[in-house]
Amino acid sequence: MDTQPAVARGETLMEPEELLEIAYDVGRDYHRWRPRLSEADGEGNWLPLFRTGLFGVWALGWECLPPGAAYLDHERLRGAVYVARGALTHERARLGDAPRTEEVGAGLGFCFDETFYHRMHPVREAGPTVTVHVFAPAGPEETPGGEEGPWPPLWLGLP
Repeated sequence: MDTQPAVARGETLMEPEELLEIAYDVGRDYHRWRPRLSEADGEGNWLPLFRTGLFGVWALGWECLPPGAAYLDHERLRGAVYVARGALTHERARLGDAPRTEEVGAGLGFCFDETFYHRMHPVREAGPTVTVHVFAPAGPEETPGGEEGPWPPLWLGLP
């Protein structure tokens, strides 16, 4: 069995739309993995669900995160977010333009490439918010060091 990450073996990089399909598939299966997320602190956890050398999937419960998150820079990553429960206010910024804000409710998601800058906040009136995040390297040189390597949650400063 080859233990090198897939992109290091010369396999095709995943496109953001492919990552969104994975996020939707995992998010729609919310009731299956939800108990793992809620075991520790209600629904305020950052839980790795699946990782390979090609991509990683995490679930995030927003109840215990502080408000006012800064913009996230996805310079070395492609990814997708699916809202499994509740709703997010999603604000995307582009250099030289006013930020664009939208609400993303349960059952919806979005994807992004390595040029993406955004920030997200739970919509408190929507109740507890749980999201699925899928990340993949933007190029072979960005591939994390194996299955236990430095994956995006650590790069982004999330718990």
